[in-house]
Amino acid sequence: MHESILKERKLNTCSNSITLQDIRTLKELYQLKAETRELREPVVKNIIKQRVVGGSCVESLKNALYSLETIYIDDDTGQRLLRLDGMKQIEVDLTYEIRELQKDIYYLEYGEDKFIDYLAKFIPDFRFYVNNGVSRLSGKKFNAFITDRDGTTNNYCGRYRSSVQPIYNSVFLTRFARNCCEHPIIITSAPLKDFGILNVSINPSHTFIYAGSKGREFIDINGEFNSFPIEENKQKLIQLLNEKMLGLLQEQDFEKFNFIGSALQIKFGQTTVARQDISHSIKDDESAAFLEKVKSLVREIDPSGRNFRIEDTGLDIEIILTIDGAYQDSPIKDFDKGDGLAFIFNKLAINGSQGSTLVCGDTPSDIPMLKKAMDMCNDVWAFFVTRDEDLKKQVNEICPNNFTVPYPDVLLTILGLLSL
Repeated sequence: MHESILKERKLNTCSNSITLQDIRTLKELYQLKAETRELREPVVKNIIKQRVVGGSCVESLKNALYSLETIYIDDDTGQRLLRLDGMKQIEVDLTYEIRELQKDIYYLEYGEDKFIDYLAKFIPDFRFYVNNGVSRLSGKKFNAFITDRDGTTNNYCGRYRSSVQPIYNSVFLTRFARNCCEHPIIITSAPLKDFGILNVSINPSHTFIYAGSKGREFIDINGEFNSFPIEENKQKLIQLLNEKMLGLLQEQDFEKFNFIGSALQIKFGQTTVARQDISHSIKDDESAAFLEKVKSLVREIDPSGRNFRIEDTGLDIEIILTIDGAYQDSPIKDFDKGDGLAFIFNKLAINGSQGSTLVCGDTPSDIPMLKKAMDMCNDVWAFFVTRDEDLKKQVNEICPNNFTVPYPDVLLTILGLLSL
């Protein structure tokens, strides 16, 4: 595993090859990203089974990389431009797509040891954080490994549809899940599928429990689908909301929000729409106006405010169906990742008192997940990816056994080394 993973053998050529492409539209970008997923998935399986990877796989990844690097750059803005349809254009930041392909190519060509040295060149204090993390958890096995995805175990991407999991990422996570965990669970705010976490993940089958929509829906290790019950009247309300949101995003003034960040995600019991992306592609006044428009639409459907809650992250507008609260003075509450985690534990009969539990997150939306783990489990450890001092303090107050790192690749490296 530590030597170069790449070897030239006719028997190990890629079943999926990628040719050089002239990418001019957003649709073509997403098609190329889908091709990289189809190529990466079997590569991970071969690495996990300690099979060599054919050189044609790396050549295909290099073709994909060159196709992205040669997308037209506007002379005035310095941004890459792609057409939406017809003559409409949008600026795209392809930092994630390009960097993750570069990392995968390096990982396959030079092997794991040199790849980790490569990461250390770009991440400040990388060795310090990795060594501390490994020493804190060395030798531990976990009954449950509960983690968020974007910003935690996966670097942020400007568009969710482009956030295909890299090869190195999957190898590190898969190895940790199989060698160090009994119940590995990924809980994300994104939908489960169409288009959701299953469409951007390349981990081998029967490795993770995938939970979408903050845990309202999940697929267990055996591929069985489960969903949190929703009252009939609330199902009708969110269906109406989704219909109106789809109509809103067809209007000329708002159609651009279909193509940034999370775009529109119709989840199970929740609807998310982007009003900004990490590259700030939308002007602040337009973003704020769209937020007010969405709030107005929700008030129109739910004037009492008892059925929906709106959570504005600054990038995404999350419209969440409420559930019955746990206390008499709080008859309704937002569904959060803590509720999702409790649902998963109950459905799968996971006993939190058996062994240690590791919880990983990167934003305040992961705090309910950590709190619920503290309630249900013994010996909880928290690894958060953040540079936010307030969030660090909050994590420390909830879970004494905690450690924070500044970037997802640091956490991934720790998990990868722990599982050797």
